[in-house]
Amino acid sequence: MKKNSIKLQCFSSTFLNIFTITSLAFMQTSYAQNDSSTITSDAYQSIQSFFQNNPELSIQRYNQELLEVSVGARSFLASNDGRYVYLGKVIDTHKRTDISEQVSRKKRLEALAKLDDNYKLSFPATVKELFAVTLFTDVDCGYCRRFHRNMAQYNALGIRVDYLMFPRAGKRSESYDKTAEVLCSENPQDNMTLAMKGKFSASTSSIKTKCQQSLDEQMLLAAKLGISATPTMLLPNGGIIEGALNPEQLLAQLQQ
Repeated sequence: MKKNSIKLQCFSSTFLNIFTITSLAFMQTSYAQNDSSTITSDAYQSIQSFFQNNPELSIQRYNQELLEVSVGARSFLASNDGRYVYLGKVIDTHKRTDISEQVSRKKRLEALAKLDDNYKLSFPATVKELFAVTLFTDVDCGYCRRFHRNMAQYNALGIRVDYLMFPRAGKRSESYDKTAEVLCSENPQDNMTLAMKGKFSASTSSIKTKCQQSLDEQMLLAAKLGISATPTMLLPNGGIIEGALNPEQLLAQLQQ
């Protein structure tokens, strides 16, 4: 009886040791399989090659199935192995949401937050502020002028408009020079209104020079965001609207 008891104890001890080792091995294997933080070197190389080793490229994990790829302020999603980069919409069929747009909105807001607030030309709400939007505009753009004609109504609805300048004709153009003059003037809001009416005349070139850096930064941000048309509005949630909405339409959009 004593011998049988000793044998049973030895068997139990051996079984427990084997079970423990097996369990630890399984846990380690399971952890390795579910480690969602790792990105393979092949995935990095494939994506870097596709974006031609762009110095602004960054890659991080979005979830267990997707990678988040950022180039400046623009973002995309990619497959785990880096073979597929999704340049269009990526829909989560369970949550019924466009996750590619969610990623892009986050990046837009991050890029905007890095811009000096002094670069913005603001037209504040004339009642309690409810919303603030950022509008990339061009003083020689017809639709931008249409938007600006309604500025008093936007402000009366509690909407602050922060202008960022994007002269589409580029640097060393008449629009660029005119915009720089507006930004450097003593009354930029008043002169912006005159420019939108085609009635602003530039003053001395020495005043223009000190605002070129501000204007260049605004144009660079537009390029990073992939903005090529005006007016283009950046909403508080990071969404984008192209074109000019009337005051009631804009308020309804912001209230959604």
